[in-house]
Amino acid sequence: MLDNTLLFQQARQCAEPVAFQLPWGVIRGLAWGNPEGEPLLALHGWLDNAHSFVPLADAFLQSELAQRYRLIAIDWAGHGHSDHRPVGNFYPFMDYVYDLWYLCQQQQWPQVTIVAHSMGAYVANMYAGIEPQRVTHLLAIEAFGLLASTAADTTNDLRQGFQSRWQQQDKKRPHYRDLNTAIAARTHAGDFSRELAALLVARGIEQLGEHDFRFRADGQLRLKSPVRLTAEQIADVLSHITCSFDVVLGSAGHERLKQAITAWRPYVKQLNVHELEGGHHVHMEQPTAIIGLLSQITRTHNG
Repeated sequence: MLDNTLLFQQARQCAEPVAFQLPWGVIRGLAWGNPEGEPLLALHGWLDNAHSFVPLADAFLQSELAQRYRLIAIDWAGHGHSDHRPVGNFYPFMDYVYDLWYLCQQQQWPQVTIVAHSMGAYVANMYAGIEPQRVTHLLAIEAFGLLASTAADTTNDLRQGFQSRWQQQDKKRPHYRDLNTAIAARTHAGDFSRELAALLVARGIEQLGEHDFRFRADGQLRLKSPVRLTAEQIADVLSHITCSFDVVLGSAGHERLKQAITAWRPYVKQLNVHELEGGHHVHMEQPTAIIGLLSQITRTHNG
């Protein structure tokens, strides 16, 4: 487990802010490593932000990977320092996949390596199926496949999705009297230490007044999705993935992922599964192990 905040400070201080203009707004993030290196994209989970990868960045900078790669951790739309989607728009899952697709097209990255957590990893495995020639390696942390619906769920999914949009209209984001209160709230909502929660809050909070703090994340992120793919559709996308694909599970992570691996593994023959001690945010708890695994993967598959 991590207990040295100085390492976090060093990784944060040497991070380079990055920004990408997309049609709807600006995606912002942080970058480390060789400015001319191959892109190593770090994609965070739901309601997290680019600071989710600060511990990993510290381990990355001390590894051989820092010479070859440019580690780029983005904030998804509505998260961290990135813009919120325009009023009247929502956050359907496939729009995240499109944002990643658009970003790679815009930056003319011929190939990318991806390390991704939770929602970011679900986005990444969909992208790897849609654009198999562009993804060389995918390391997914606590995610595999996608949540599916059956055709018989369609009406109920639509009904609940529309109702959640309607109900969100009157909801306001909570305010906190000080930073410690906000950190306590994030710690309570997560499965990690106060130290790691504070790291996420540092990028995810904004101060509006002397005793007025609010999380930056768009409240619309909490809406239920009115449409999900069926199992058959998900299987079709997964079956097109050709890159090396490794999944890391936390020993105390989400239990449903073991069922997902059983269900979807037949469609990704090259899948390798690893387990590390930790929770759902195991990449923040075990960054050195994650970087060691990524180094091994890139060496093995690049000869």
